[in-house]
Amino acid sequence: MSALPSKAKVVVCGGGVMGAAVAYHLAKRGWGQKTVLIEKEKIGAGSRWHASGLIGAFKPSLAQVRLTQSSIQLLQELEARGRNTGWKQCGSLLLARTRDRMTVYRRMKSQSVSWGIPCELVTPKKCQEIWPMLNVEDVLGGLWIPGDGVGDPHLFCMALMREAVTAVLTKDDKVSGVKTTHGDIECEYFINCAGFWARKVGQLTLPQVKVPLVPCEHYYLHTKPLDNLDPMTPGNMTTILRPTIYITLDICNHGRKFHTSWTLLLFSFIEEVLFSSGIYQANRLCNEDYSS
Repeated sequence: MSALPSKAKVVVCGGGVMGAAVAYHLAKRGWGQKTVLIEKEKIGAGSRWHASGLIGAFKPSLAQVRLTQSSIQLLQELEARGRNTGWKQCGSLLLARTRDRMTVYRRMKSQSVSWGIPCELVTPKKCQEIWPMLNVEDVLGGLWIPGDGVGDPHLFCMALMREAVTAVLTKDDKVSGVKTTHGDIECEYFINCAGFWARKVGQLTLPQVKVPLVPCEHYYLHTKPLDNLDPMTPGNMTTILRPTIYITLDICNHGRKFHTSWTLLLFSFIEEVLFSSGIYQANRLCNEDYSS
């Protein structure tokens, strides 16, 4: 697109997987020519590029389960139409190193019946058969979910579908348009899919829209290519509980250049907040406003 349109029905801010998905579903419902997606860099260039791409059906609520199942179905449909998403139905293997964790998996197995999620409880020996490189000396068992898989977040964004927002315009307490670095767009609806920057985008509106989202640090590691690693090795998750550290290892093969590599994600109970100085400054100003 050489120039932005001056008017649109919907403006979607953010070219990650959420923004791309919103634009895709609006287009399916006939609003494709009325929708503009704006992104300050490139589609899928944000946090998507280093995301693990694991897609697991088990979620805390039935609504989230249905949402994930529809996402898996969409990936399969896109692949069937020749759109490369990096989708591989390699399954997920959840490992238990404690009796409490095994109890959780038994409950998940019971819940899977009503939620329609095919899965089975497996012994340490079966875990090793599914994942031959696994050391099961301290593993008590696991939960095998064959319908899960992994996709390439960047390719997914591209399969579903570049500009920067400087202000969201309002009139009579309703969105009337957006002001961008490449000109203004008049619109009826503005959808904030900025992810990492969603809170900041909310602050561009007058009056400001409060987005209860604070970005935090976590660590990830990409390994070099490993010999004899089956591209269909299932995703794996295990937990290590220590006094202050909770580590989740999502070990998977990516659908792009990490065909024979692992991606490991590590999280802790106490996350380090990014840009904390700016947040603390905003809180101080807010408190001063209330006190005055």
